[in-house]
Amino acid sequence: MKNKKNIYFLLTAVLLIWGLLGYRLFSAVQPNNASANLAVSDISFEPNKFKESKPFTIRADYRDPFLGTIATIKRKNKKRTKKRKVLPLQPFPQIIYKGLVSGQNNKQQVFIISIDGKQHFFKKNQSFQGVQLRNGNIKSITLKFQGQQQSFSIVN
Repeated sequence: MKNKKNIYFLLTAVLLIWGLLGYRLFSAVQPNNASANLAVSDISFEPNKFKESKPFTIRADYRDPFLGTIATIKRKNKKRTKKRKVLPLQPFPQIIYKGLVSGQNNKQQVFIISIDGKQHFFKKNQSFQGVQLRNGNIKSITLKFQGQQQSFSIVN
């Protein structure tokens, strides 16, 4: 008998809790008549004005929690570049490519180049009077003079 009283008591408590929960859900779903009577024109909206924040920097000079020492900031040294004096560029001297003396497959190719009317023999990366032979083959050569590169083709 005692167990049946506990069951009836618990059953009524469960029904009351579910009933209260169902009533709250039902009342939340049903629209209120008072809120439906409000006109749209009565509602006004003003957006918040934002203030500009001041810039800030984070200082990381606190103690390291693992090492127990104060962290030091390593700054990179800026490399100072020397200002180069800009020389006025001179035009290329009168250059005529005359031909190739040794064979094309030979590692020591020798080129005949006329600079201002005088013939000179050049190997690759050899220079004379500021004119350096950079590259060449049977048909053309590439010369460098005061930072400028220019290609010349063979003259027949």
